[in-house]
Order: sequence, then structure tokens, then C-alpha cells
Amino acid sequence: MLIDEILRAKAGFSPLEVTLADYLLEHSQDIKKQSARYIAEKLFTAPSTVVRFCQKIGYQGYNQFREAYLKEQDYLSKHFDHLDPNNPFDFQDKNMVIANKIGALYHEIIEDVLTLLDHDRLQSAIRLLEEADFIYIFSLGVQLDVAQTFKDKMLKIGKNVITEEKADEMFYRSKYCDKKSVFMLISYSGETEALLRIAKQLKKRHIPLLAITTYGENSLFQYADFILYVSSREKLIDNLGSFSMNLSVLFLFDILYANLFNEDRENHYKKRVDASKSFEQYRTTYNSLLKDRKE
Repeated sequence: MLIDEILRAKAGFSPLEVTLADYLLEHSQDIKKQSARYIAEKLFTAPSTVVRFCQKIGYQGYNQFREAYLKEQDYLSKHFDHLDPNNPFDFQDKNMVIANKIGALYHEIIEDVLTLLDHDRLQSAIRLLEEADFIYIFSLGVQLDVAQTFKDKMLKIGKNVITEEKADEMFYRSKYCDKKSVFMLISYSGETEALLRIAKQLKKRHIPLLAITTYGENSLFQYADFILYVSSREKLIDNLGSFSMNLSVLFLFDILYANLFNEDRENHYKKRVDASKSFEQYRTTYNSLLKDRKE
């Protein structure tokens, strides 16, 4: 959950903590130059109260909270200036208007994911998948269907990818899988109980876990070895189609595949072409744009 959402929800806050949350929301850009003591003086309380509040919402102290909150505010200030990712089109919009709005939404989602992408984190994920003998992918959402495209691409370059739609069966896989396995768990909230049971089992067995989830703290974070972020502007339920999550996952899978492909480009290209020709040897087309290049 984003810090901004925690501060606005005020769940379990005392009256003083509500006041502190309101101050931080109102002065989100000002706290860069404000200490815990300064805020405490403004609210007629003690600096230790500010520190304890930051600890209550998951941070070691005020300085760690301030750094994370400023980073989050910077992220939230980018993209989607003129488009609501939860309601990207209106009731009265005609078909081509909707088409253009969806196009604009896709552009914003891609830009958003790129903003959240970190070189070192991406490189670690690529190395993890490259060295794995088996890659297991699980999600309780439709993103598992999106993962099938990644599985198809990876199989054609000789990588073993297993997708599983049943939580209990994926749990058993996490319990008995080979040590050279990697698991990819996809969750927008990062709070799904069945998925977290799998994550706990992986942690217990020291099996690497790559999580694909939203920006901001959630329960999945504590079990993941590596994290890739999806665009995190959609509400969990109050949206018109989960466009953001689905496109984000597809985009991240394509980024991972393309980088893995390029690690041994010539060999992977040969494998892919040979595999496709062997299975699809009778496939043909009269469209010159679709014809394969001459050998």
C-alpha cells in the first residue's frame, strides 16, 4: 500500500496521529527540509511522537519515512496528468474517441512502468531467470493468461517455464521443487493469503522469489528476493478493466524475455527458428509482409 493511502485511510490512528497524518499530506513537498523536531513544534507535541508514528506505519524512523514518502510523491507526480487510469473513458464517448483514449492510456502505463524500472533490480532478475533450470509462475488473477505468452517465448529458446492456476498445486511445487528453481508470483495487492502461503514456503526452503507487484509496501515484499513494479495507479476494485495491471505484466515479461534472449542472441535465435520450423513447417502465407526472410 502506498504511504499516501495509509495516511488518508487513517486506520487505527489516534486523534494526534490523525493530526500528524493530515499535516504530512498537506505538506508532502515541504517535509524535504523539515525535521521531526520541526514538525513536532508545529503540532505542539514531542519529536518522539513523530518518530513513533513513522515506526507504526512501517519505517525505522522519521528520516527513513521522509525519504520513502518524497520518493513516492515524485512517482505520483509523473504521468496520467490528463487521464484517469481507473476511468479512462466516459459514457458519452464514441468508438474512435475510446480507441484514442485507450491508446493514450497504454502509452502512460508503459511510461509509468519504465519510471519504476531500476537497472540493478532488472539485471538481478535477468540473472536469476538465466541461471534457473525451472521457472514457475503463479497468479490468482488473469495475469496468468498473460504469462502464457512469456512461457511460449521461453520454451522456444529452451527454458523450462511452468504456469499453475491452482494455489494448492503451486504450494506443493514450492514444497518439493528442485533447488535450481525460481518462482515468479504476480499480485497487485501483495496481500492474497494463498499466494503468501507459497511465498512463505519458498522463503523457508531458500528458493528464489521474483515478485511482480505494486509500488509501495505490502506483505509480499518481506518474502521476495527481487521485485519488479507494475504501474500502481489503479484502484484494487474501482476501475473499468484492470488495464494497467494487465499491460504492465505483459510489458515486464517482454522486457525479461528480450533481455534473456540477448544474453546469447545467436544461439537463442537459432533455437527459436529451428523449433518453429520443426513444428510449423506447413504454415504458409500469401502476404509478402509476413513472409520469412530468405536464408
